[in-house]
Parts: sequence; C-alpha cells; structure tokens
Amino acid sequence: MEEKKELTSTISDRSRKRKIFYVFLVGLMFLLVWVIGSRINQGKKVEDQGSREKATTTKNISGELIVATTTSLEDSGLLDQLRPVFEKESGLKVKVIAVGTGEALEMGRRQVADLLLVHAPDLEAKFMEEGFGLRREEFMASDMVIAGPAADEAGISGKSFIEAFTRIASASHPFVSRADKSGTHHLEMKIWKASGINPSGDWYLQTGQGMAESLRIASEKQAYILTDFPTFHKLRAGLHLEILTRDEQHRNIYSAISIRDLTGKINTTGAEALVNFLISEKAQETISNFGRKLPEDKPLFVALRLGQIKAEGE
Repeated sequence: MEEKKELTSTISDRSRKRKIFYVFLVGLMFLLVWVIGSRINQGKKVEDQGSREKATTTKNISGELIVATTTSLEDSGLLDQLRPVFEKESGLKVKVIAVGTGEALEMGRRQVADLLLVHAPDLEAKFMEEGFGLRREEFMASDMVIAGPAADEAGISGKSFIEAFTRIASASHPFVSRADKSGTHHLEMKIWKASGINPSGDWYLQTGQGMAESLRIASEKQAYILTDFPTFHKLRAGLHLEILTRDEQHRNIYSAISIRDLTGKINTTGAEALVNFLISEKAQETISNFGRKLPEDKPLFVALRLGQIKAEGE
C-alpha cells in the first residue's frame, strides 16, 4: 500500500515537472519570437531612416545650393549677374543668404550652408584650420574707402586709414560702425586697434546693420563710414556722402569656401561646381567687366584669376 502511494507521488511529481518545463518552454519561445520581431522592426526603422536621409541628401545635391554671402557682395548687384549663368549651366538652384562674414562662418560651422562668399582672410584662415572648410579660393577683390560729408571737417582726404581714423576720433566727428561682426566691421576694428584707439562716446554710432543700411544712416547723420567701394557706388545717387580716401594697404579680398561635410547634409558637389565656376574665365570676365564705366575710371571689382587664366592660355 505504501509502495503504491510512493509510486503515485512519483508520477505526480514527474507530471508537475513536465508541466513546469512546458510552461517554461512556451514562455521561452514567446520571448524569442518577441526579441526577433523587435530586432526586425528596429532594423526596418533604421533602414527607413537611412533611406529618408539618403533621399534628402540626394535631393539637396541635385536641387539646391545654399550660399551664405556678405551683405556687401549682395548689395553690389554682382551676384544678380553671376547666379543666373551658374544656375543655367549647373541645373542647381542657388539660395543666397546675405549676412556678415562672421555669421556666414558660423553658418558653415553649423553645417547650414554649402558655400561661403566672405572677405576676412584672417578669420577664414582660422575657419580652415579648425577643419570646417574643404576648399578656399580667393577669386576677386575690391577697394575699401572711407566716405563722409563733402565738408570733411576732420580733414581725412587722401590720408591713410589709420591717420583718417585718428583724425576722426580726435575731432569726435560722427562715425558709423556696422558693429555686426561682418568682414567690414572686422577690418574697421583692426584699423582702430592699429591706431591705438578704443572708439566710444556719442560720436561713435553702432548700427548692427548691413552695409547698405549703414551707409544710409551715415548719410542722414553726415558721418564718416568705412565701406566697400562697389556698394557705395551702387547707392551713391541716394547718399549725401563723398569718397574721401582709399588705402591700398587694405584691399577687400573675397574668397569662396566650400564646407566640409560633417553631417551628411552638405551639397559638396554643388559647392565644388560653384567654386570652379567663380574662378573660370567666364565668371572672371563678368567680374572684371561689372560696372566698368565709372566716373573715377576705377573697376568695381578686380578678377584675381583672370590674368593667370589668360597667361595659361597663351
């Protein structure tokens, strides 16, 4: 009788263990199915995301090129002649964002522009050293001038920029500064530093505006202002200012900088195409001939590569 009870107990234990084993096995199978399903879904999401990013990048390369340019270059009107020619040849749509050189360089660092057109060589050199720029080409230059009221009460006519700034500060005559971290503002601050002057006071008017608006303010205030010659020339009919002095030591050199692609969002192909276009003979001829007929018999821009191209073609 006891043996029968013991046998019954043994069978019951085995049955209970089988049930536990089957429950465990079924649970394990469900777990494996869940894990495999999750990985498949995750892989699909990554693939879909990659496809979307690839599609976006491809669309950017084939469709739009974002160019951050200085306000002075945009205000001069030169881009209105160069852009349509490049767009027709390349099939790209060029979106121009006019900002100061400092902001343009920041846009390059943030990877929100494909190409920069700027004019502050020392800031550009730092940008390239930091690894944000892929290629930098100097393609043209223009004069910088100091404009002011015809009466020229500070007596800066024909003086160097350093002497002119010194005379303006000594006379406390109104001076308009862009104060916008642009290439022009950067050059202005370098000249003040070289003059040993820290400009301040009621006579020193900071606009935080682009070249065109700052020139209009200088005209209204009958103040002196450092400006690029092409923008002044375009607006001069509406300004009560005269060009009072130039300084060959301070040329305005423009560079094209293509941005290094650090995020997969930069149109490197389009940027390379525009750089090559700007240093091509066709673009250099356009730059050289832009605004050629001037009262001062001075070109608005100097095409830096044109002489080299013609020499190579001989």
